[in-house]
Amino acid sequence: MATLTSATLKLWIYDGLINSYSGDPEYTITKSIIPGEETILFEISELIKDYVEISFSGNYDKASLSKWASWEITNTFDDSSSTINKGTRLVNHGYGYFEDEINPQLTTPLQQSNTCIYWKKGEKVRVPLYKENELYSVEFFEGTVSTGTLTFGKTITELTADTTDYRADTTLIKADATSLMSSTANGITSGINAPINSDTVIITTEDNRTITLSVTYIDECKNTPYKVTFLNKFGVLQDIWFFGRRKESANVTREQYKINTIQSTATSKFYPTYSPTDKTHNVESEKSLVLNTGFLCSDYNEVIQQMMQSEYVWIHEDNKVYPVTPTDNTIDYKDDRYDKLLNFTVRFDYAFSELNSVR
Repeated sequence: MATLTSATLKLWIYDGLINSYSGDPEYTITKSIIPGEETILFEISELIKDYVEISFSGNYDKASLSKWASWEITNTFDDSSSTINKGTRLVNHGYGYFEDEINPQLTTPLQQSNTCIYWKKGEKVRVPLYKENELYSVEFFEGTVSTGTLTFGKTITELTADTTDYRADTTLIKADATSLMSSTANGITSGINAPINSDTVIITTEDNRTITLSVTYIDECKNTPYKVTFLNKFGVLQDIWFFGRRKESANVTREQYKINTIQSTATSKFYPTYSPTDKTHNVESEKSLVLNTGFLCSDYNEVIQQMMQSEYVWIHEDNKVYPVTPTDNTIDYKDDRYDKLLNFTVRFDYAFSELNSVR
């Protein structure tokens, strides 16, 4: 039996239709087998991450979150024979936990960890979904009354016969199928907007399993609610509303140096008292804010943790979105059995200088 000696990986990362890559691969890597091992492993997540650029301007439909990754692995054996394996996957900035073990798959229909949702009254609830895997339908309710249903189907490419030699009395025909899904990379993950005042969302999978989301609307009259959007562990945009008190602050830094202000003429020597001898320069100003969620369910322990772990976070203000960075390094998990009222306080820094340095 032939023994594996080396393997060469070619990796393409691209937008557009699935399997529409062409030209040279982004990466070509060759590895020899480690003595005592029987397989060769390629770790590609960090390689792919460099090419999946995240872009969000406030328009969820136009956000750039994912791409396709196609690979070709050539295995070479000690008898000079070789095999080629190919594959394609949707890739994004998702991640798994240690407990999820190797290669966790984040393609469940519901692309968020919480099933209880707190939302600003009068706003449409947005739920991130993965619509190309398992998802069959989403139904919305206000009380016991259905307010709408969305049904998701698969997009299939036209198949061509593999051979003219087939039986006419069978419905099974061999076909060339390099790709069944013709979805684009950015079209697979999506956010559905529930009708206003929908308080229950039921997601049904293709095998008739259901996931029920409960929505609690908050009509905040004392504080101004703020929506924060972040890239969660599934690699998609998730929203969280902060209903409690907001506090803002600014941190100003500056440098100084001393100058001599003495002025000398033929008749006198003096220095003007209105001119500073301590000269200020390199002034920088960084703004930060502290937001409180208000009272939530314990599901939000995981939501807050994912937001604090995220590399991409935005706050919605004045009909715009601005990048922010959570600066807290710890989160105290709350338990509604002991903490009767679960409120989370999070500090953010605006991810830009208050003094415009963009030229």
